Amino acid sequence: MTDTAPGLPRLGITLFSLTLEQRAPGNDLAALIRQVADRDLGPGVEMVAFQSLRGWPRLDDEAVREVRGLIADSGLTPACLAVNLDLALHPGRLLTDDEAYDYVAVQMRSAAALGFPAVRVGAECGPAIMTRLLPLAEELGVKIGVEIHAPLTIDAPPVAELKELFTRLDTEWLGFIPDFSASMRAVPAAVDDAHRKAGIPPELTALTRRLWAEPGPTMAKFPELERRATELGASPAEIGNLKMIFTMHGRMDPERWADFFPHVIHVHGKFYGVFDGEDPSIDFPAIARVLREQGYTGFISSEYEAHAYTDRYSAFDQVRAQHDMLKRLLEDQPATVVSP
Repeated sequence: MTDTAPGLPRLGITLFSLTLEQRAPGNDLAALIRQVADRDLGPGVEMVAFQSLRGWPRLDDEAVREVRGLIADSGLTPACLAVNLDLALHPGRLLTDDEAYDYVAVQMRSAAALGFPAVRVGAECGPAIMTRLLPLAEELGVKIGVEIHAPLTIDAPPVAELKELFTRLDTEWLGFIPDFSASMRAVPAAVDDAHRKAGIPPELTALTRRLWAEPGPTMAKFPELERRATELGASPAEIGNLKMIFTMHGRMDPERWADFFPHVIHVHGKFYGVFDGEDPSIDFPAIARVLREQGYTGFISSEYEAHAYTDRYSAFDQVRAQHDMLKRLLEDQPATVVSP
């Protein structure tokens, strides 16, 4: 497997990138893993458990052996398993803390059985649940990372509370999984494909892009978007679609990634397209520099998500392009010694 030089962040892929490819006849889990290996898109492999694993979270011994064997035979390395905490599992009420703990705990045990060293949870898995899960993480040898995805930032109250917890506990078993979507410099061009297909007038897309680029938290721009889009004749459904630009594409300064450290256990390499060796919507050179400066040596799971907007490009080709770009950027950065 092609990988970065020793002492650098390692490369990998989440199978979520292959959501459209997964629909092709014959592309079951085994076929996807073989293609990832054959195309040299590892060595790290991540998957979304509920998307890729039948019977999740209670896998029998045969299923565990099969999945472990698929990964081992391919020469890939388990990097992270994305698990869920569905607080609204029951109609009319949220899960209690005991129920939330049990919901994540059974998934952690299955992740450990599969050989994954880390699991990804969402920010709904707050300090109280994370604290309760810590002994289990230590027992299983499985780290728990909270994904920081747009529109969250390091300054968002739930993230600040987790940062305080991780600093106080000072443990390697709990931490963050920052996602590149939190720090974008432009709305992906693929959005235009989706809006055209949905029949959204170009002037509404252009308005939303302009508002997105203005200073300020993206979510705080909802009222202005609603007012101005309504004036242009947008329907409620169209406004809801336009709001996704604000919720999916964050505006946090990439230099703020340094504030997630030293509590980063994994990184989601979200991207929407790499062309001619560059990504027009995410400042990868800046983020690569921060990762080097912080001495991060864990995995970056390439997460191609333009499939949410367009089927114009092959996810396999796009992940290859991102890997080539990341390898170049990471290896071009000067070496940094991080003080203990």
